[in-house]
Amino acid sequence: MTSIVAGLSAQQISALSVSTVAGFTSTDIGEMSAEQVAGLTASQMNSLSMSALQSMSARQVSAISYGTFMSLAGTQTANFTSSQITALKPEQIKLMSSAQLNALGTADLQAVNVAYLTKNQIAGLSAGAIGNMTDAQIGSVIASQGGALSTPQVQGLTTSQLNNLTKDNLQRLNVTALAARQIAGLSASTVANLAASQVGGLTQAQSAVLTATQVNSMSPDSVKALNLGTLNGTTVSGLATTTLASLSTSQTRSLLATHADKLSVDQISSLSGTQVATTSVVGATNGLRFELNWDASVSDAPAGFRSAAIAAAAELSANLSNNTTVSLQLGYGEVHGSAISPGAAASTESRMTGVTYSALRGALQAYSGNSSVQATAAASIGASDPTSGGSFAVSTAQARALGLGGGSSGPDGYIGLSSAIPFEFNRTAAAGKFDAIGAFQHEMTEAMGRTGSVGAWFGAGVYTALDLFRYTSTDNVNPQNGTPIRALTQQSGDVAYFSIDGGATNLGGFNASDGSLDYGDWNGTMVNDPFGFSSPGVVERMSGNDIAVMAAIGWNMTPTGVTAAQAAKAYALV
Repeated sequence: MTSIVAGLSAQQISALSVSTVAGFTSTDIGEMSAEQVAGLTASQMNSLSMSALQSMSARQVSAISYGTFMSLAGTQTANFTSSQITALKPEQIKLMSSAQLNALGTADLQAVNVAYLTKNQIAGLSAGAIGNMTDAQIGSVIASQGGALSTPQVQGLTTSQLNNLTKDNLQRLNVTALAARQIAGLSASTVANLAASQVGGLTQAQSAVLTATQVNSMSPDSVKALNLGTLNGTTVSGLATTTLASLSTSQTRSLLATHADKLSVDQISSLSGTQVATTSVVGATNGLRFELNWDASVSDAPAGFRSAAIAAAAELSANLSNNTTVSLQLGYGEVHGSAISPGAAASTESRMTGVTYSALRGALQAYSGNSSVQATAAASIGASDPTSGGSFAVSTAQARALGLGGGSSGPDGYIGLSSAIPFEFNRTAAAGKFDAIGAFQHEMTEAMGRTGSVGAWFGAGVYTALDLFRYTSTDNVNPQNGTPIRALTQQSGDVAYFSIDGGATNLGGFNASDGSLDYGDWNGTMVNDPFGFSSPGVVERMSGNDIAVMAAIGWNMTPTGVTAAQAAKAYALV
């Protein structure tokens, strides 16, 4: 049977009512010539059912007049099949509105030859439409105007689309518009293709999600352009030595000032002498920092001297968290201009200030909420002054950390490493050589208050915070209850020990307090420890007992420090 459209001219077709055209069947459409299709108006085309519209052949679709095509409703354009979209002429594609393009389904959109889209059309694409394009389409769009894509459009790109961009197209993209989630999803090979200028333009939020794998894939030029201070700690701890070797002097300074606590000894040791030559501040942002000032004598020090001092400070910052800066002057073969005593591996001169027992006790208790170690230590200090009116010497660094003042002019301490004793500077346990990092940590913590006095070392009637945790189980027992009492007088022999629970738990034996040895150091029972007797050919790491000492005298612990303190000998309060 002949269709209603048979024999009608294009003019007659265009004169048909919308309701009449709305009744066209697939058969009716199939019998229409290209000329008849060209006569359809936009209103008529919009009235066609989906089945009728989709029955149009490629030849018929390409015959739709440009005026009609550009006036089609987006909902009707969305009804075209992928094969029909593919059949569109370049002129028709260029006439499609943003509403029409954004209304296309995924398959239909992916059938569009985006090479024909104008810049205005691309600018009107929604983030959803951008995300639905094929990798090839995205490459074509970015190649034509990648830098002009809006932020919503850039953030509409999928991980697959981004990771499949060519190097050229990737470098045309405005990467600062990428969301943090997109940056995190970039493959190492994609990150490696970023231009140095793109890396340098990354925002703080973007840099914060970069992984070590991504950063390690960057070219040396890109690494030099990166703001390392914005990296997260986990990323910093995973930086390869080859990546660190790419850092400029200023980047090295920035990294050590903000994230030294996340760097290992191996990472710090891999830095060149040039990279660390101007380093002054070492530590953690909003945490413990060390200002390392180098004496002229350091110019004669062996390679690795500065790196060892930096590594020592970095490890202390990884374990202790008071938001303060400890200022130190470092020398080689001398301390504060004076030669180091023969036989001494290192030496310290600390700047001290005096406080009352009441002020010291109040400050220690104010910090007792940081950990169970500090809470237990503070609880063991009673309101009654056990020295019966003695004065307390605290280092200026310790005083500032406890909120007791301490001033800020001049160094908190002068530290010197012997030039007469052989050292290794990167914990290799080299035969016949002493651990320089351990030696530096010994001296640094003395400048932070780890010293003993028992009414004698700093003068008659002068004590230190560490003295409040010095006990003996020999001839020093409270006759009323049999519990140990503090050893606040000079004693011979290795009888005193460190305890934070009133003497009940021995956390390490102290040196005798009537000789020339440091009263706050461990005696010979503590081996391979920076505060015990040093031996060549061994690594001397700070122990959990050492961290507990620092916590007891007022230095807050980081999670790393708490973990170390948990391993303290025979102790389980944290």
